Formats: sequence, C-alpha cells, structure tokens
Amino acid sequence: MNKSAAVFKQIKESRVIAILAPRTIDECITAYEVLHPLGITLEIVFRSEIASSGIKAVLDKYPDALILAGTVMTVKLAEHTIGQGVAGIISADYIPEVLEVCVSNDIMCVPGGLSDAGKQLVRKAQLYGCEFAELKEKYPYQWVYKLFPAVTATNSFFGIVKAWKGPYKGLTVFYTGGVSSGNLADIVKGDPDGVFCGSALTKDVRNPQKMEEVAEKWISIIYSKN
Repeated sequence: MNKSAAVFKQIKESRVIAILAPRTIDECITAYEVLHPLGITLEIVFRSEIASSGIKAVLDKYPDALILAGTVMTVKLAEHTIGQGVAGIISADYIPEVLEVCVSNDIMCVPGGLSDAGKQLVRKAQLYGCEFAELKEKYPYQWVYKLFPAVTATNSFFGIVKAWKGPYKGLTVFYTGGVSSGNLADIVKGDPDGVFCGSALTKDVRNPQKMEEVAEKWISIIYSKN
C-alpha cells in the first residue's frame, strides 16, 4: 500500500483533517503527536513560511507519518512536498499542472472549489491511462474533491455536493472553509460519507489538552449523526 492509499484509508476511518498554518516547527510536531493517536490526519498548509520546515521535522521524527501538504498551488511546491514524503496534496483550486505532478508520482491530489469536480476526475483518469469508470476502483484516493469554501458568512454550499454525487457516485468530498463544531452536525447530516476539515482543530495547538478536547468533540459529532 502506497502512502496515498494509506492516508486515504486513515481519512475515511476518522473523516477528520486538522489544518495547521504553523507559527513554529514545534507546533507541527505537537499537533501530530496529539492528533495522530485519535486517527486524525494533519494537513500543514503553505500559508506559513514554517510549513516546509514543519513537514520535514515531523517526518524526520516520525518517518511513517502520513502528512498532507495544503495550499499547494504551484508545480515547484508540489514537487518539493512530494520529495519531502507527504502522503497527499491539497489545493485551493483545480490547477491542472499540480494535478499532473501528483498523478505522475501516484500521490493523492485533492483540488478544491465550487466547480471542476468532474474535470479533475476526467483528467486523472486520462493521466493514469484508465477508463473514467475505473478511476474510482483502481485509485480510490484520487476519486476525491474539496468543497471550498464550504461555508461563508452569508452562504453554505452543501447542496452542490448532492449534485456532484449524481454523475460521480461515491465521490469523497472534503469540506473545507468555515467548518466548525457549531455547524458540523448539519454538514454531516447532509453527507454521511464526507470528510471534514478545519483549522479550529489546531487553534489551541499551544494548549495540547484543549486541542485534544476539540478533536474529540468533532469525532463525537460526526459519529453520533451516522
């Protein structure tokens, strides 16, 4: 099992991804050490200059760690993080060149947005040289897309997912942007198979006990609604 298959299995089991824009390298290690025992996958995002060093520090200390790199928007950054050993790459949009780098390395690629769910699946199938209908079966960790933003101050976009899942049956959707413990139950109710991502999970990274409590609350909400 490659890293992407392993991280996808982990994500599907917990259905939670914690997003961290680190201020220090130690925050990355702390977040991983607190969240990994709960089965929660850590996404370290490149909205911070510390991100690359943080990913390296976690993987140096825990070589088998399954870490996601987030806000990866360029080919150069995709190649860099893949070289570091990340298990998957998350983007804020569908960037074909980034997707191509990921598929060529057989690394899970999760583009994001409010459209292009189908386009990126079709392109993945083309790059793997398989039929569209075979992508989900052969590379389930690529049969994914990120709803971003999931929630804004004035709107929620959960209804889009139901439309996607008509032609793209079994699509695993990552809900990102505006997800909190306050609205999580409603999102889970609409998509019992969804994956729920939030920076709220790492807000208290400097208080590990509180961070663990928040993570456990998310898990409780998700599974009490199934």
